[in-house]
Amino acid sequence: MKFLRYIKEHAVWCAAFLFVAITADIFLMTFEGSGWLILYISLASVCCCLTGFLVAYLHTKKMFDEIEEKIEAMDKKYLVPEVLDERETQEAELIFEILKKAEVSMSDNVAGYRHETEEYRDYVESWVHEIKIPISAAQMICENHKDTPLRESGISDELDRIESNVEQALYYARSSYVEKDYFIKEVNAAELVRRAVAKRRRSLIAMRAKIEVNIAEDTMICSDAKWLSFILGQLIDNSIKYAKEDERLILAFSLEEKEGRKVLQIKDNGMGIKSAELARVFEKGFTGSNGRAGRASTGIGLYLCRKLCLKLSHEMSITSEEGEGTSVRIQF
Repeated sequence: MKFLRYIKEHAVWCAAFLFVAITADIFLMTFEGSGWLILYISLASVCCCLTGFLVAYLHTKKMFDEIEEKIEAMDKKYLVPEVLDERETQEAELIFEILKKAEVSMSDNVAGYRHETEEYRDYVESWVHEIKIPISAAQMICENHKDTPLRESGISDELDRIESNVEQALYYARSSYVEKDYFIKEVNAAELVRRAVAKRRRSLIAMRAKIEVNIAEDTMICSDAKWLSFILGQLIDNSIKYAKEDERLILAFSLEEKEGRKVLQIKDNGMGIKSAELARVFEKGFTGSNGRAGRASTGIGLYLCRKLCLKLSHEMSITSEEGEGTSVRIQF
């Protein structure tokens, strides 16, 4: 707050004090009062006026400085009325009442939006579970008719792709509530990798991909098996999607211990990522030049993987060179 502006905003009171001082001076002059008395009254009026304004200004400034200081120190700034001291002045009480009403209104709106979001999330989860039934049925039909042209038509691959996208939608809907649906414990890293690879065996076999798992059978890592399995699946899908057309896909998994923490590396020899785009690959919706080159990329996979890793307290990093392949590291 600025003092001069405060005075300007209370110009009416200044005019009132000035009017009283002039009236008193005129009264004394009418009765031939002392010139020194007239001067004293004038100066005293001005001093009283300025002193009154200064005291009121300092009191008001202190109150608003306190509010601003506490707001800056809070993460949830709309809760500031809960930490402010009660004031004796009527003006302060009115301000606090307004802030409390604003807080209640905002909390009601947030609760409403949260309720709508949870309803949408529940719907998405329900839809995903429902859509998985006909997908599984179609896959069973394909398995039971291996010698018919139906299987050769590529319907199995398309069903796998649908299932992958549906699974991604399910995990995306749950990603904001991971803390309610995960259990950290020791899991076998090699077994988890093999399961993720086996789930995509048809696509990998069709590509004649070479899989290298350089992880000791007894290596254990601390994570949630379900969520980490989904993350590995998304990374494998990316390797398949961005594999070179004229070169056999090589997908290598390795695990090392560095500075007391275990690091899982997933490396491929695919198309790689341009250096100018590497810093943005974890952004939501970012597809890059490879994704825009007719590969039906949504820009959600890596964003979701990074988000889930943060929820699980894992660190994810990526290195890549265009034309040479990509390496993703997950640190536990």
